[in-house]
Amino acid sequence: MPPSLWTVWVLAAAISLSKEGALDQAHSLSCDPTGVCDGRARSLNAIPPGLTAAVKSLDLSNNRITYVGNNDLQRCVGLKALRLASNGVHTIEEDSFFPLRSLEHLDLSYNRLSNLSASWFRTLSALKFLNVLGNPYKTLGEMSLFSHLPNLRILKVGNSNPFSKIQEKDFSGLTFLEELEIDASNLRRYEPKSLKSIQNITHLILHMRQPISLLEILGDLLSSVRHLELRDTDLNTFSISEIVVDETNTWINKLTFRNVKIADESFSELVKLLNYISGMLEVEFDGCTLNGLGKFRTPVLGTVKYLGNVETLTVRKLTIPNFFLFYDLSSIYSLTGKVKRILIENSKVFLVPCLLSQHLKSLEYLDLSENLMSEEYLENSACEHAWPFLQTLILRQNHLKSLEKTGEVLLTLKNLTHLDISKNNFDSMPENCQCPEKMKHLNLSSTRIHSLTYCIPLTLEILDISNNNLNSFSLILPQLKELYISRNKLKTLPDASSLPTLLVMRISRNTISTFSKEQLASFQKLKTLEAGGNSFICSCDFLSFTQGQRALAQVLIDWPENYLCDSPSHVRGRRVQDVRLSLAECHRAAVVSAACCTLFLLLLVTGVLCHHFHGVWYMKMMWAWLQAKRKPKKAPRGDLCYDAFVSYSEQDSYWVENLMVQELEHFNPPFRLCLHKRDFIPGKWIIDNIIDCIEKSCKTIFVLSENFVKSEWCKYELDFSHFRLFDESDDTAILILLEPIERKAIPQRFCKLRKIMNTKTYLEWPADEMQREGFWLNLRAAIKS
Repeated sequence: MPPSLWTVWVLAAAISLSKEGALDQAHSLSCDPTGVCDGRARSLNAIPPGLTAAVKSLDLSNNRITYVGNNDLQRCVGLKALRLASNGVHTIEEDSFFPLRSLEHLDLSYNRLSNLSASWFRTLSALKFLNVLGNPYKTLGEMSLFSHLPNLRILKVGNSNPFSKIQEKDFSGLTFLEELEIDASNLRRYEPKSLKSIQNITHLILHMRQPISLLEILGDLLSSVRHLELRDTDLNTFSISEIVVDETNTWINKLTFRNVKIADESFSELVKLLNYISGMLEVEFDGCTLNGLGKFRTPVLGTVKYLGNVETLTVRKLTIPNFFLFYDLSSIYSLTGKVKRILIENSKVFLVPCLLSQHLKSLEYLDLSENLMSEEYLENSACEHAWPFLQTLILRQNHLKSLEKTGEVLLTLKNLTHLDISKNNFDSMPENCQCPEKMKHLNLSSTRIHSLTYCIPLTLEILDISNNNLNSFSLILPQLKELYISRNKLKTLPDASSLPTLLVMRISRNTISTFSKEQLASFQKLKTLEAGGNSFICSCDFLSFTQGQRALAQVLIDWPENYLCDSPSHVRGRRVQDVRLSLAECHRAAVVSAACCTLFLLLLVTGVLCHHFHGVWYMKMMWAWLQAKRKPKKAPRGDLCYDAFVSYSEQDSYWVENLMVQELEHFNPPFRLCLHKRDFIPGKWIIDNIIDCIEKSCKTIFVLSENFVKSEWCKYELDFSHFRLFDESDDTAILILLEPIERKAIPQRFCKLRKIMNTKTYLEWPADEMQREGFWLNLRAAIKS
């Protein structure tokens, strides 16, 4: 191949592969009709081509994109959200985001951007959210990055290592932020008033390993921040000298320490800090470590009468390495007099000293969830004069085991109205027990109780007994307004007469199979019912009620999504609202009645038709045929006992017995006739006698008359002979017409007999005596033939 052609071929192949790669990347996106495109974790190396103005949200997080060019997003003029987090982007061209004038959310976090450019953001005036955390830049640039972002409300900047300097111009142009997160873990220098330019910050999250410049930062923030959160900071050596601040203009009302290390000395300094924050209402410690023995600096604490104006103290997951050497905290008792709410959660608390409880004179709310409280230690904590104004006590997931003992211990709390003792292991409930007299709200969920007694206070307005082993609810609670009884084993709704004032009931995920319009109507004041997740039997009555009540959706707050049929089996798993049963399923009694009537009419019509078309005769013939099938079609000659079987009516017996028998049996040679009076075997079934005698006779003589046609037994004999005429090729029947008979008198079913009478000569008994001798001669000849 010539070199020039080879070069052309290589270029063409490269272009083809490039196009195929671009096409594969475009196909790696999944977009819904609203323009939300998901391309997360697809191993993309570049922003997919072919993006249009229809794309409203584009998520390309966790890929391998390293470069964003000017043309990559050129047509995405309708884009509102762009997420490029965790890619490895190291270069963004100056005009890459220029067309994105509608962009409201931009996430560039955890890439490799070593420099941030103000030109990226100059057209993004609609931007509300910007995250550039985790990029390896040292500063936020030489110029203000955010001066062109008047609508910015959430800003996240900084990183854990290179970012070491906060400059005065960094946040210029920003006046209001709902949330500002700064990762200044490695901060070395803070220029004064760098954060003071932001006049209002609702929530500031500040990551700092060491409290370098913390006092300067606090001095700039106290008049602009509502909620200050300090994360991942070692405050073991923290101390306060002076903070220059206008105490009359401090906005901060909540201070949070998350994953912070504190020592005895620094704790005293933090308490001292409250002197500078007159508006502080809430202090929170989350995941903190207290390195000390509780030897707080008494002289420092002595200068602080109370914890400022702090009303709420929250402590979660506090770790005290030297817990078993810890002091009794008596040095801080005097600071707690104004605190109204305390939450100490998952911190291995097993005792609140009685003296501390007595100092908490303003306490209204106490949450000691997920700790180690037991009845014995609770008795010491709830001692006489402890928590005098406490209204809400939460002891969820502790080590309580006796409802009776717990109730007795809490009798000292005269103002207690709300008690949460859920997720304790009570198992059983005593028949009677004592509780604080003002109790209105009781939470006994997830306590393994299997029955209810009047240990439950009658004064309750709210009762939560969900996630237990209850099979029924029969308590009479005249003041109860809200009942939470989900995730039990109830089969029916509670009796409405026991709960006359009930407004809210949540009874989902039990074993209730149905409820009726009358049951719901009996709860006269019920406004909210949650009953989904039960095993509903979708009967016609239940479907008619639920589907026919449009106002039901106003009461059933989880309708229709959580209401599924459990039976009948063919609709199991379908929403009750969508199920339609057949007419037969809904009106079974009517259908059965109609079916019975139809069957009766069918039998009646069948009977009429059988009578009209001689159906009974056909059945008798079938039986005769089955009987005959057991025997040879024609008996061997040696088995024939009679020359003829005579079938006649009893009314014609005189003619047969006195004339025909005399003429035939006394002739020489005599004929042997078979007569039923003489030759039938006594005790044998008459039909069997008829069949056997006909089969043992060479011929069958039918003495036809009006009496013969009316005789039932003559019909049987004629029937079987008629069958034999069908079944054998020779003619064995001899017809004697004793008197004139109209052919229509012979039943239609004897079609062969009628045919014989139409095609063959039959013997007719002559009225003239001169002709009778010829009649007997012809009869003898017919028998011999």
